[in-house]
Amino acid sequence: MIRSVVMDASWVRSVALLEEQISLSPWSVEMLLEELRLGAWLQGLVVGERSLVGYAVARPLFDEWHLLTLGVAPESRRQGLGRRLVEALLAEVVRQQGRCVVLEVRISNEPARLLYQGLGFVTVGRRRGYYRFGPDGPEDALVMTAVPGRTGCSEGMDKFFLA
Repeated sequence: MIRSVVMDASWVRSVALLEEQISLSPWSVEMLLEELRLGAWLQGLVVGERSLVGYAVARPLFDEWHLLTLGVAPESRRQGLGRRLVEALLAEVVRQQGRCVVLEVRISNEPARLLYQGLGFVTVGRRRGYYRFGPDGPEDALVMTAVPGRTGCSEGMDKFFLA
């Protein structure tokens, strides 16, 4: 059975190890600890006592939340775990009276884009070369936003992104 846990610093090494398995530019233990120090929210999906199969890291900035990274172990994909993590984030944003969530997603990551769209995220911009390491060199990111219960938090955000 997979259970949700709110993670603290004791989980950071497990998150970093999973990041190394699935990310072209993985977050380090130090980066994750710094995010925690800055008030990040870490949610994990665990089998058994501490076998991490998925995680999400997000941080509030005033009333806007930024989904910084999200990952699911390859052997645990296509089971709705990414959806569970994003839904947990949206619930936390509501609980903390946040206004919206912003994220960047690789243009090539169609499964993630479709997941976010299915949960009400809308594309508000593009960051050219945002990901330094892509399959074929630097890769653009789509910037997506969602308001829990509605779509987008894009009012005035267009000035920050390249079309």
